[in-house]
Amino acid sequence: MTAVLDRATAFGRFVVQDRAFVDDVLRAAAARCGDPEVVRTTVVDVATVADALADDGVLDPQVGRALLSSATDLAARGRWRAGTAERSAVLEVVPRAQTLVRARPDVVVPLLVASARTVERSADAAVLADLLAAAPPTDDVDHLRATILVATWRAGAVRFRAAALAAAVSLPAPLAVAALGLAPGTAPGAVLDAHAADPWWWPGREQAPGVLRRVGGFRGFGGPWLAVPRVSSGATEAGPGCHVRADGECWAVLADLHGSAVVRLDTTDVPERAPAPHLRVPWDDEVTGWSAAGGDPRVVVVSRRHSYWLDVVRVAS
Repeated sequence: MTAVLDRATAFGRFVVQDRAFVDDVLRAAAARCGDPEVVRTTVVDVATVADALADDGVLDPQVGRALLSSATDLAARGRWRAGTAERSAVLEVVPRAQTLVRARPDVVVPLLVASARTVERSADAAVLADLLAAAPPTDDVDHLRATILVATWRAGAVRFRAAALAAAVSLPAPLAVAALGLAPGTAPGAVLDAHAADPWWWPGREQAPGVLRRVGGFRGFGGPWLAVPRVSSGATEAGPGCHVRADGECWAVLADLHGSAVVRLDTTDVPERAPAPHLRVPWDDEVTGWSAAGGDPRVVVVSRRHSYWLDVVRVAS
């Protein structure tokens, strides 16, 4: 194994010095996936990440072990391929989160790998990496889990909104500020209270009337629907959003300032609503349904006769 690595690098020295652990991990992964060459390629790939996490040319053995264990496990499960969310998390997100990784690699690396597919489906991995890069060090496991949860919501995973808002309250202010993407020195409690009351408010964001977000789209272009959707009822129990009818089924649409999600529901028994008047919007089309987003009449979710998209609109006062 060491023949394909530069022993002068931080990771190369780790492989040699922790040889017993490395050999056990490589043998186990090769036995599971049946192809030692796949494992070999994985180790070479992860070496660059490990070297980037070294401190003055010295790699913490715990960082090396966490990276090697996660990467070879992915290889054994067939998930260390170009384009997989888990591989991208190791190669792109882990290096950006180096302060947290160095503090508790045994916690942070597995968490980022485990959440990678969720991030791929519902959040922006680049935004997540930026948020985690700003976080100060902590070795508190609960705080690490909460920081990653809050940053994942803040990067667009709106399904975690309620849990993330609750978790953010428990974080020390510096961690909360980083995970929320706030300016240094901001009081996170005041921001969280204001945003909990208005899912479309955020510091520095303009509150002018108009379209705040578009959700959905035609399935042929990556959206959820084959037919034009119609908003049919108000906010769901899961958070700020509404019910929508499309393709003979009922859907829950969740959205806030940071992200959106569309979820198929089992029921279609939802009431209709009349069109909303006085919308300041950049289109000329018939409104077929509307709902207050999260119960706030100042922001409504609107469906239109000729659009596969739903518009979240701040209504003129």
